[in-house]
Amino acid sequence: MNDIDHTHDGPVEVAALLLFVQGAIAVTFAVEAVGAAIVFGGAPAFSALLTVLGAVVTLVLVARLRQRRRSARRWAMALQVGWIVVAAIDLVLALVLAGRGLTPTGFVVRMLLPGAIFWLLRRPAARAEFGAGEAADPVDESWEIEEVWA
Repeated sequence: MNDIDHTHDGPVEVAALLLFVQGAIAVTFAVEAVGAAIVFGGAPAFSALLTVLGAVVTLVLVARLRQRRRSARRWAMALQVGWIVVAAIDLVLALVLAGRGLTPTGFVVRMLLPGAIFWLLRRPAARAEFGAGEAADPVDESWEIEEVWA
């Protein structure tokens, strides 16, 4: 089988995997939006275009994160902030107009997933992998896990 040891993958690899999942979900949203634009025409076309653009940007950022491009980390973090802001606006509109909030799946996909990706990319080990800022030296974060399990 596969003898590769994945126990030492850093937060950037985990963030890239989560970003890929987010991109795959965005692709399904894009297919749904394009279908709605074809069926209903007019107004949904702009929404479909934005959804397709968001899916493409997300998947391109996955490749750039895996290549450790310095600007990819910042762009991915900015994209996650954008996803969270749009989800917060949707939440407020749903509460005001429909009197209900996000579904549990919607909360996980639109709020928790971007928050987790943002948090992973802000970690000192992630910054060290990109050589950004004050954390240019590799940081050993294994002590955090050892303290929790000890």
